[in-house]
Amino acid sequence: MNTSPSFSASDRRGYLLALTSAALAALAFVVGKWTLQFVTPVLLNAFMTTLAGMLLTLDRFRPARSNRELASATAWKWVVLFAASSFMAVLLLWSGIQRMDPSLASFLNRSEVIISVTLAILFLGERFNRGELMGVLLSIAGIAVMRMTLRVDYSAGFWLVLGGAMFFGVTEFVAKNAVRHVSITFLTWMRSLMMAAGFWILFLLRGETFQGLDVAWPGLVAVTLLAPVSARLIYLSALRLIPLSRAAVINQAQPAFVLAFALLLLGQLPTLRETAGGALVVAGCVLMVVARRSVREDQPGA
Repeated sequence: MNTSPSFSASDRRGYLLALTSAALAALAFVVGKWTLQFVTPVLLNAFMTTLAGMLLTLDRFRPARSNRELASATAWKWVVLFAASSFMAVLLLWSGIQRMDPSLASFLNRSEVIISVTLAILFLGERFNRGELMGVLLSIAGIAVMRMTLRVDYSAGFWLVLGGAMFFGVTEFVAKNAVRHVSITFLTWMRSLMMAAGFWILFLLRGETFQGLDVAWPGLVAVTLLAPVSARLIYLSALRLIPLSRAAVINQAQPAFVLAFALLLLGQLPTLRETAGGALVVAGCVLMVVARRSVREDQPGA
């Protein structure tokens, strides 16, 4: 019988980092919703990634930085994949948040776990069990309930956020592989620079303007500090300490934080039926990742 402690000091630190990341990302959801009253999702993302890139560039050129990641072609492959999947994920997510309640968007965005768990099973050699299947079915049922009870004016936002969640699932899988080859700061820095270039190109191609920026700039700065900088760096740090499956469980707390922040700052709450559907999505995701963790711990050498 294994009498070793369930959680090491490293585990506890990883859990705390993952929970902190969830809270910061939740606050970014709500602040971003306010900001999108005045600017477009493309301009929001362009400024977020540009400001994040500037801050990370300053940090990058501090003395004693290692450039080991520059030598590997494999590392660059994962960096580019990470930036590309992140670009699509955040573009679709913020476009959806602009069109629906941020609490509902957060619930729906949890479906990213279906993708990240599936990819880990397919490419990391982990087994699939009944618990995971039940979790997938429960999450799909929750998505269906949310869609059937959704207010008509939220329909477009629903599909945009769901599409973003699919790309976020891919991003989590890519991130877990990327941090094996490059430092967390380098990965986040290059992601921000690549995404910034992409969003400014899209901004120009769409012929957008800077209208509303004079009002929205405090929100842009706040969302930048919360989402692509603090929350992402902290989450990647958590992945260094705990498995993706454990980090994904902790990250399911995000909708609870969004509900609280949306009520306090915006006075917004979803209906009871919409919340019930969202709760099913979260419950299914938790079941999936807990079941997968159990399989891993049962495997020899896990």
